[in-house]
Amino acid sequence: MCILYNKSNEIQQDSLTFLDKCAKIDMELQNELLEMIMKRQEKVILQQHLENFYGIWENQHGVFRSYLPAPGKPKGRKSVSANTRERLERKIIDFYLEQEKQEEAQKEQERLSTLRSIYPLWLKIKGLETTATSYIRRIDNDWNAYYINDPIVDADIRTFTKASLKEWALTKIREKELVKTQYYNMSMIIRQCLDYAVDHELIPLNPYNQFTVDKKLLKKVKQPEDGTQVFLTNERPLIECEAWADFEEKGCTSALAIPLAFQLGVRLGELVAIKETDILPDGKYLHIQRMVQKQEKQRPDGSWYPSRWEAVEHTKSSAGDRIIYLTEEARRIIKVILDSNKENHFYDDGFLFIHGGKRINPRAVDTRIRKYCDHINISSKSTHKIRKTYISSLLDGGININEIRKQVGHEDERTTLKNYCFNRKTSIQNESDMENALAI
Repeated sequence: MCILYNKSNEIQQDSLTFLDKCAKIDMELQNELLEMIMKRQEKVILQQHLENFYGIWENQHGVFRSYLPAPGKPKGRKSVSANTRERLERKIIDFYLEQEKQEEAQKEQERLSTLRSIYPLWLKIKGLETTATSYIRRIDNDWNAYYINDPIVDADIRTFTKASLKEWALTKIREKELVKTQYYNMSMIIRQCLDYAVDHELIPLNPYNQFTVDKKLLKKVKQPEDGTQVFLTNERPLIECEAWADFEEKGCTSALAIPLAFQLGVRLGELVAIKETDILPDGKYLHIQRMVQKQEKQRPDGSWYPSRWEAVEHTKSSAGDRIIYLTEEARRIIKVILDSNKENHFYDDGFLFIHGGKRINPRAVDTRIRKYCDHINISSKSTHKIRKTYISSLLDGGININEIRKQVGHEDERTTLKNYCFNRKTSIQNESDMENALAI
C-alpha cells in the first residue's frame, strides 16, 4: 500500500501547494482545478494498480474482474467485479481512496497517542475556557516541573491502566513531597489530557478517574503563624506612616494605594483598576467592576513572551462585581489622590492611581509594601496580607460574616473564614485579653 501511494501522494501535495498560490483565482476556476487534480490522482491510482498488481480482464460472461489486496485472505487478495469496465475501475479507485483515508486516520491516532502530543492541543482548549492567561502559564510551569522529563509523557496512553497510573501518582507524591494543592494542580494535567483523549475517541475511558489518592499520603501544610498573614495592630500604623511620608516626599500617589487598601480590603488587581467614575454619586460607596490582570502569551515554540498588565472590564468572579462601603478615612485618602492628580495634571482614562502619565500596575504597589516592611524591620508581607488584615479587622469588629463576604467579593463565606481569619493582636495584647477573659 505504501509503495502504491507514494507517487500519488506527492502529486496531490504538489497540486495543493499550487492551489495555495492561486487563492485569489475565481472560485469556479478553483473548483475546476480541484476536479482536474482528483481525476489525475485517480488516473495514477488506477495505472499503478494495473502495472503493479492484478490488471483487469473480461471473462466469458462479459463480466469485468480484478483483484484487490486483502492481507487476511489465503492468497492475500480478494476478487472484485462489475458488469462494465468503468464501474470496476470506480470500485478499484474507491477502494484505494478508502484505504488511504483509513491509513491517514491511523497515523493521526498514532501521532496523538502520548501525553507529549496531546498536551499542547489540550492546553489550547484550556486557554479558550478562561481569560486568566496567567492561569494557563501556571499550568505550563507545572507541566515543566512534573512532566517534561518524566518517561510517562512519551508512553502510549492506550497502555495506561488504573494500576499503572495509581503507582505513578503515588510515586510522584512521595518523590516531590506534594501537598494537597500541589497534587491537585499536578494531577489535573494528566487527568484532563486523558479526558481530551476520550472526547476525541483516542481511548475508550480515562483510567485516571478510576482511583483516588488517600489524602493522608499528602504532605501536611503547617498552619501559618498569624503574624505572617496579617499586619498586627502595632504594625499597621507604622506601615501607613511610611506610605504617607513617601507620598509627601515624592508626590507619588502610588504610595497612598497602601493606606487605601487597609480601608477597602479589595484585591490588588481591583485596587489599581479603580476609576474616579466608580465612586457612586453619594460619595459613600464604590463600585468594584474591573481589575488589572497579567496577560501571558505563548510563543509557537512553547516559550512565553514577557507578561504585560491589562485592565479588563470584569472581576475575578461574579461575586467580585460589588458595591463596597467607603469609610470616612477612605474618602479622605481618595480626595487627596484626586487633588494631587488634578494639581499635577495626571490623567489616564480616569484611573485613580497614575504614575508617569499612565495607570500603575500591581507590582508598583507590592514593591512599596515590601519596602515599607523592611523600613520598620518586620517580615516581608504582600499587599494580599492587607486584604487578610481588612477581613480579620471586620470579624474582630463583629460585622456579620455574610456582609463581610459581600464586601470582599467571595462566593462562599467558608472561604472568608477559612483563609482570611487571623489574630491581629500582639502577644502582650493576647496575654492581657486572656487574663481578663479568665478572671473570676
